[in-house]
Amino acid sequence: MLSESREQGHSGDRARKLTVKLWGKGVVPKDDVGSASTQYFIRHAGQFIYSKLDFLNSAFGVIPEELEGYETTADLPAFECHGINPYFMFYKAIQQDFYYKNGIIADGSRKAKRIHADTFLEMPIQLPSIEEQNLIVSYLQKFDNLITLHRRV
Repeated sequence: MLSESREQGHSGDRARKLTVKLWGKGVVPKDDVGSASTQYFIRHAGQFIYSKLDFLNSAFGVIPEELEGYETTADLPAFECHGINPYFMFYKAIQQDFYYKNGIIADGSRKAKRIHADTFLEMPIQLPSIEEQNLIVSYLQKFDNLITLHRRV
């Protein structure tokens, strides 16, 4: 249902970069100068993306249209979605029972634990039909919009 996107992009000194904010707060442009020796990968609108290092901090998102063609390092893997709504995956991933339960299997030292893409792809997830996913996503997005409107008041 998910396949990792590995489309090679530019080196870090030329790439237009994006990053994933913690706690499901979105995917945003990133202004920094990268290394000419670091390989970046092109990301596309609608791809599900997460941070290997911040999996336990719920750093998940869906790449928005305005960031089409931006790039990340391999530490922010992105996935094409086949038969799964990327926003359904996002709403599932930001649930503590998903990221905390699955995050404990991270590789690395105490301060640099990573959830690699192949490990992520092996995590079990139960899915309703794509039609039901779309209805759930529509409902949750309306709810998110309502919360945003009330916070502005």
